[in-house]
Amino acid sequence: MKYPCGSTQFTKRGYYRPRSNNYQPILRHYCKDCKHTFSRQSFGLSETYRQKKPYLNQEILKWYSSNATQRRMAIVMGVNRKTIIRKFLFMAWSAWKEHERRIKTGEFKTGFVQFDEMDTFEHTRLKPLSIALAVRVKTGEIIEAQVAEMNCHGKAAKVSQHKYGWRQDLRSVAREDVLRQVNAVSRKTITIVSDAKRSYPNEVKKWVPHADFQVIASRIGKRKLSKQSNRRNKNDSMFALNLAAAKIRHDMSRMARKTWVTTKSATRLQAHLDLYIAFNNGYRLVA
Repeated sequence: MKYPCGSTQFTKRGYYRPRSNNYQPILRHYCKDCKHTFSRQSFGLSETYRQKKPYLNQEILKWYSSNATQRRMAIVMGVNRKTIIRKFLFMAWSAWKEHERRIKTGEFKTGFVQFDEMDTFEHTRLKPLSIALAVRVKTGEIIEAQVAEMNCHGKAAKVSQHKYGWRQDLRSVAREDVLRQVNAVSRKTITIVSDAKRSYPNEVKKWVPHADFQVIASRIGKRKLSKQSNRRNKNDSMFALNLAAAKIRHDMSRMARKTWVTTKSATRLQAHLDLYIAFNNGYRLVA
C-alpha cells in the first residue's frame, strides 16, 4: 500500500470509530514523509469513500432483488428515496464490474446455455422493450441480460407511432452483446438451445461459431394437457431460461406484468438487471 504522496514510509497511528460503521474501529496510519495521517477509507482507497451510510449497500442489493419498491425501501430503512437511488446506482456499477471480472478471469465457464428474449416496457406499453437473456443450464446462473428498444406491434402500433414517434429496433444489438458474452464463457464445445426464431441460427453461427445450436419448436397452439397431469410445462425443454425469466419478473418490482411500478428508462432497467445478476449468481460485492 502507498500513501497518495507516493511514500511507503508510514506506521500505525491508532484507530477511529465512524458512526456509519456502527463505531467499529478502523486502523489509521501516519506518513513519516509528509506528516499526515490516513486510513484505507481516505483519498479514494476504498470504493465507499465519502459515503455516509455504506452499511446500506448490501441491504440495497437484497431489497432490490426481493420485489421491493424504492419508496418502500426508503420507508423501511428510514432514509430519503434519493439515497436509495444513489445506493442502487453504486451497487449496480459494482455488480457489473464484478461480473465482468469473473468472465475475463475465466471463473465463469459453461458448455450448455439456453438463450432467448423476453418482453417488457418502459413507462407505457406503447414503448416496448426487449431483454436478450442467456442462462447457464447446470447452475441457473445468468450469463448476460441486455435491454433493447423495439417497435410496438399489433393494434397499438399506430397509436405508439403517433404519440412517441418511430422507435429504433435495437434487439439485434442486444442479442449480439449477449452472444459475445456466451462466446467468452464457452468451453471448447458448447450447446446453445433456443426457440425457432429465424434470426437466431445465423447470429449464433456468427458470434459463437463453434457452438452446436439446437432449436426447440414452439408448442403454442399444439399443447395438449395430459390426462395424468394438468401441468402445462411438464416437459419444458427451456426450463432453466423460463425459470430465470419467471424469477426476474417476480423478484424485480419493475418487471411485474400487472403493476403500477414500471421502469421509466431503459438504462435504469439495465442497471437493475446487472444488480440482479450479481444477486442470482451469488456474488459477494465489496461495498
